[in-house]
Amino acid sequence: MNGKKVKKEEFNPSGSGDIFRDFGFSEQESAALNIKACFFRKLQEALKESNCTQVELAAKLRIAQPKVSDIINGKMAGLSVERIVNLLLRLNYVIGLDAHPAPAGARGGVVDLAEKRDRGYLVS
Repeated sequence: MNGKKVKKEEFNPSGSGDIFRDFGFSEQESAALNIKACFFRKLQEALKESNCTQVELAAKLRIAQPKVSDIINGKMAGLSVERIVNLLLRLNYVIGLDAHPAPAGARGGVVDLAEKRDRGYLVS
């Protein structure tokens, strides 16, 4: 998944609503990356909206201050979904997940992120 090179003909400049699919990732890779990105954006928002300094956040999260800066500046490298979720838990967030079979006749294999649903589209 990491470091995947995208062939020029695989790139979709008009966009499908799923940037990872647009860059040629498989449905499974795209789903995993969308989940990670969703949690990462929540973590970024939490850090930016706090009234704490980066040093205070680093102490609260038990990570180095430069890593706090990296997160605030959108650097997701080196962070797993599990680590991001643990950081959100240290900030007293509630993590909600659900999985269920698709209704009869409906397409399965869809990652239904609340933030995407609220904008009127799903990630598949």
